[in-house]
Amino acid sequence: MRFDVTILGCGAALPLPGRNPTSQVVNVHEKQFLLDCGEGTQMALRQNKVRLMRIDHIAISHLHGDHYLGLPGLIATFNLFGREKDLHIYGPPRLKEVLDLHQEVGEGWFDFRVHFHPTQTERAEVLFEDATVKLESFPVRHRIPTTGFLMREKEREPGIRKDWIRRWDLLPTEILCLKRGEDVQRENGDLISARRACYPIPRPRSYAFAADTKYWAKIAGSVSDVDLLYHEATFDDQMKARAEKTFHSTASQAARIAKEARVGRLVLGHLSARYASGDLHLKQAQEIFPETAMAKDGMVLSLDRL
Repeated sequence: MRFDVTILGCGAALPLPGRNPTSQVVNVHEKQFLLDCGEGTQMALRQNKVRLMRIDHIAISHLHGDHYLGLPGLIATFNLFGREKDLHIYGPPRLKEVLDLHQEVGEGWFDFRVHFHPTQTERAEVLFEDATVKLESFPVRHRIPTTGFLMREKEREPGIRKDWIRRWDLLPTEILCLKRGEDVQRENGDLISARRACYPIPRPRSYAFAADTKYWAKIAGSVSDVDLLYHEATFDDQMKARAEKTFHSTASQAARIAKEARVGRLVLGHLSARYASGDLHLKQAQEIFPETAMAKDGMVLSLDRL
């Protein structure tokens, strides 16, 4: 089953050619979640061949423009394309005021319902949950109220080996018992072992998005043991004082969080426009946490390959 992250934008406040402001789409079992929506998100979605109309959930970390200014336009495009499905938006409470004002001054109307779910920054909370995936928020520390986001795959049901179905001519009721982990005892004395008849249950995968934030040790607890962590690294280590002043992180600080949280892999993003590349950031982070990559616009990170 699919679980991947497409980086639509990994830059900081100033858009650059080839480096859009923050935005990414997470596909879990063909359910698509948009995390942040900076300028240029619509074009990036098209360039990366993401099907816009399959995005039903949009989560905004905070109200700095490079993280949400693409949202009003994206909503308008949904309407132009004839969207009828409900859209769910999660974000700071005042984001609703911004979106309502856009609709009011433009005298806009939609043929679909927009459900707004306000987030808060003092504790982790579940924003959305269904049978296959859970979307959560967790606190980070930035100049204005900001959250990170965590996506967890639900534990999947074990699959029955087809050769066992044929070998034992399993009945539907017996298959259901085996999927529940229950052995099947037949009247003739045959015992069918659930452990042997079922494929091993795949370990649920997880992804964390640590939006704009200063180094804060508590983040490690929020993202503990995730398979993949995206953490901002606006500055290199020589600009630690600047990072502290602006409530951002350095490459080494992001790596420390990854190491303390025992994550599987770290991806650095939100690179300041002062840097032509993230090579220095990557080098500094890998000295602390070797399993580190530098985000690039258009990069697809598959959790199947981690």
